[in-house]
Amino acid sequence: MILEAAVLAFLGIWLTNEYMNNIYMQLYWNSLIGANATTYTMAIGLAIGLGGTVTAFTLWKNLRLARYKLEHISSPRLKGAMKHALSSLPTMDEESSPIPKHSTSHHSERIPSKQTPTPSLPTSQGPSTSTQTVPPTAPPPDIEDATP
Repeated sequence: MILEAAVLAFLGIWLTNEYMNNIYMQLYWNSLIGANATTYTMAIGLAIGLGGTVTAFTLWKNLRLARYKLEHISSPRLKGAMKHALSSLPTMDEESSPIPKHSTSHHSERIPSKQTPTPSLPTSQGPSTSTQTVPPTAPPPDIEDATP
């Protein structure tokens, strides 16, 4: 393969040098390419479009087949695990939430959805506390008692 690559490189360099130094070859190639440039452009664009469509359809078909096979597993032990895993996957119809489901399940405090601090209003039930905004990926801050 290395020898074949070397021969192809040699022939490519030779053809390029011949084109650069031979005016008749330049006229021939320029007339050949210039006369059919629109045809070549359309053919290349059509090939890229069809190739992309076939690739997308093939990937979609393979994904659909894999999901069907996973949903219809005959082993009862695997069937339960796969139902649980497939139920946690989002579908195309659902809107995906930027906050993961597990980020609020371990914390007893409410994490606001806005990224700006929200001041708390004083109440008659006790001292006022401020609420900090915590990004969904950060660990919860330590809660300190605010004594005046």
